[in-house]
Amino acid sequence: MEWSEFFFPLHHNPKGNTNQITTMYPNEVPYGLITGASTGLGKAFAEECARNGKNLLLVALPGEGLPEVSAAIASRFGVKTAWMEIDLTEENAVHEVSAWAQENYRVDLLINNAGIGGTKAFDQASFTYLDKILKLNVRATGLLTYLMLPELKTHQEAHVLSVSSIIAFSAAAYKTFYPASKAFIHNFSRGLHEELKGTGVSVSVLMAGVMATNPSVVERMKHQGWMARFILLQPEEAARKTLHQMYRKKPVIVLGIGNKVSQLLARYLPDKYRMSLLSRIVLRELNKDQEVIGADSPKMVIPDPATRTRSF
Repeated sequence: MEWSEFFFPLHHNPKGNTNQITTMYPNEVPYGLITGASTGLGKAFAEECARNGKNLLLVALPGEGLPEVSAAIASRFGVKTAWMEIDLTEENAVHEVSAWAQENYRVDLLINNAGIGGTKAFDQASFTYLDKILKLNVRATGLLTYLMLPELKTHQEAHVLSVSSIIAFSAAAYKTFYPASKAFIHNFSRGLHEELKGTGVSVSVLMAGVMATNPSVVERMKHQGWMARFILLQPEEAARKTLHQMYRKKPVIVLGIGNKVSQLLARYLPDKYRMSLLSRIVLRELNKDQEVIGADSPKMVIPDPATRTRSF
């Protein structure tokens, strides 16, 4: 675990073209804490928050370029940033992140963006692979929120945003643990939103669709049919629209017509048809990845989360 801080005293005013100087110290200024912040949607969240003048605490795995991302955001937007590189699936990681954040800063925004998933036959996935999904998507999301909640409650207004997935509305073959873990995030967020009414802490959940976070995602979507391409979103657009709805205290956020259609299908299409359709789409992805890797390769086409994480 490693952490550091960047402080650029030039603070950008998002409402105009002028800059103003701030002399406040880091522990006096509210920060936003974002997990999975080095790439993809997490990085887009960080940039969009900074664009609106939000100071940031950024968390991601070691070796993903987080120090450079943090420094670039601080320099570009004139906000204060600090970073911690840590694997959130480790036993004490959420305690370390919470202690670092609360002992050094005021935090009025928590974005649980870190998450992992993939496409594998259940009986061919490793124990470690499945365990990592549960530890990051379920345990880290729930317990980091639990540990940060006392701090969030000290503010007149604070926000929690957790990233679920549109696939949480339906089960699917070859993605058994992932939709279940995202369904936890959805239900956990909905329940906590109701529980915290009147406290000043608003809880929102993003039912994310497929994000064009890298060229491999875009290429994979080409082989999943028109529906997959229809729901594909750019992370920058998704971050901007999500934060807008979060600050309006919307409890469930679904972006784009394609994802809203998927939500309706999940709600009204009978289970056997819905799961059959979704499972065929997932199997097409699995088979295409096998073709790319080679016919003799095993069906575990996504590396274990120990070596690869991604946000949805």
